[in-house]
Amino acid sequence: MAENARAAKSSGQKLSGEKVAVVSERQLIRIEAVHRGFLYQHLYGAACLLLAGAAGVERVVVERDEDVEVVLPDRRIYVQVKTRFGNLSPSDIAGALKRFAEIREEHRKGVRAGDAGFVIAANAAPSAPLLAKITASDWPQDVELHWPDGPAPSEPCLPMPLRNVAEAIAACSALASALPFALLRPETLTWKLASLVMFASAGSPPRQNHSFSREELPALFDQLVIQMQELPAPPLVYRAQVDEPALLDERHVRIVSGLSGSGKTAWVAEAALHAPLLVTYLDVVEIPGAALGSAVAREVAGRMYGRSSGKLGEILLPGASGLDMLGALSVKLGEEGLHAVVVIDNAHRVPASDIETIVKRAPHLRFLLLCQPSPDVAVLEAKLDVRAETLNGWDEDTIAAAVHDAGCQADFSDCERLSRLTGGLPFYVLNAASVAAREYGGAIRAFCTDVEAQTHIVETAQEIILQRAFESLSIEDRESIAVLGLADVALSRDEAMKLLRGACDLDAKAAAARLRALPLTGALEVFGNAGLKVHDAVRLLGKADLAIRENNFEQKAKAALLDVVMSSIRKDWSIGKLGLLIRLFGQLGDARILVRFATDELFHEMGVWPEIAPYLLLIAAVLRDNQGENSATI
Repeated sequence: MAENARAAKSSGQKLSGEKVAVVSERQLIRIEAVHRGFLYQHLYGAACLLLAGAAGVERVVVERDEDVEVVLPDRRIYVQVKTRFGNLSPSDIAGALKRFAEIREEHRKGVRAGDAGFVIAANAAPSAPLLAKITASDWPQDVELHWPDGPAPSEPCLPMPLRNVAEAIAACSALASALPFALLRPETLTWKLASLVMFASAGSPPRQNHSFSREELPALFDQLVIQMQELPAPPLVYRAQVDEPALLDERHVRIVSGLSGSGKTAWVAEAALHAPLLVTYLDVVEIPGAALGSAVAREVAGRMYGRSSGKLGEILLPGASGLDMLGALSVKLGEEGLHAVVVIDNAHRVPASDIETIVKRAPHLRFLLLCQPSPDVAVLEAKLDVRAETLNGWDEDTIAAAVHDAGCQADFSDCERLSRLTGGLPFYVLNAASVAAREYGGAIRAFCTDVEAQTHIVETAQEIILQRAFESLSIEDRESIAVLGLADVALSRDEAMKLLRGACDLDAKAAAARLRALPLTGALEVFGNAGLKVHDAVRLLGKADLAIRENNFEQKAKAALLDVVMSSIRKDWSIGKLGLLIRLFGQLGDARILVRFATDELFHEMGVWPEIAPYLLLIAAVLRDNQGENSATI
């Protein structure tokens, strides 16, 4: 940094807090000033990087002729960064003005391309003599002086200087927070960029040219060019199942089938943390079969090439169909000798023919299909010529560890009984332990005796356990689960709170308290930062609970959910929300809206008619019955 040594010498600041014992306090002050000046400069460079994309900057250069150089298509701006504790004086900028004159002459002679602009960015206001100097007629017209509370910079690629390092960090973080699809927290990204600017200032490989290009900004900012689904967060304590299969495999396609609650998604989420390859997760509950190809292509391309705009341009071609993009993606992976691992959750919800089509179109993708047992899985096995694998549940030792952590007491025979009752399925074991801890003083033996008296097969026992777990919850928890369980798509936390407030007549504080309590019941799935949803195995219990409530509570809850989904779909559209919206209109008897959906060409092509038709037929039948009753009365 030019003239930082003189800046350190002319600046002084007493140490705050506990006094540090040093040989020379004056030397310490000088050292602090030097580092403070460099850090301020690096943060200024980080701010230039954050502003570069929107301002059309081609490159940002640090520590060459000047502290920061911003390269635009037709001109180059040279910035000298100054830090002072007092006002900025004419002598502080004399050297910079001299260098500016030399650089200006090189541009005039054509040694350097384009026009030149010059800026002195300081954390201190100019002194009276300097202010008079910059307002005089002989001040160079291509030189600007920027300082806090001074005139705003004329170029959008340049930040306003701040008074100190703390303010500079806050300003950079504010810019970082506005980045779309950023993975890092704004403060973390700020420090990352400042360190990269420092690294480039040293000219260390691969930054020998001291510059950052526009093309690498998404990678610098840790942005996802395409937003992707996130794997659900794995359990805080993950326990492996018996003979658990490996996540990665050389086979082109695999099927893992298991009941809801068998731990399929948790297994994938945990294994993906340790996988040496990138794993793309896609829950197809919200995706119609016809759109599966484009969804897989978008998600995998974003995961594999999201920071490489050139490669994305070869895959996500304008006007190409989903299958065309998927094929192009597979070819690109093959050229690079790569394979992408794709986990498709709820694959049984998509027609087997659509799954077969994408599998055949993408030989360099390895598919793992997560399904629930159903006739559709048998069709998938036949079409794909594979045998479904299963998760075998927990053994007695693992069950013993789980119930112990839940505060229960059990010997080996008790764990064997619990394994028989639950099939060893993790979700059911955990719920059983929760019920035993609350209702039986933690005695697994007494719990098993009670359950065995009411059932003779494992599947029915699982239903009884879930029902008992549900009934053991507080009235408030059951009501919250029933209301939130109306949504079969993930809701954001704000949307869930709005739904609870509208359906249950709660204030914000009470709704937040209920939402905080639900994860402890095991009934709620949390999907990273994307949202939350009541576990599929529990939604049916919540639905039954909702139906027995009086005073039209169910209709009120559905109306509240309709309001939430209407607002949500305007901000973040998805096919899953559209399907939920259609069902809510049908259940609430709004035929006019459904007719508009059914007769709109766009929605008709999306294939929503099969979902609309039953509701229209039901509404028509009700209207006919009502007309018949009225005629009979007359």
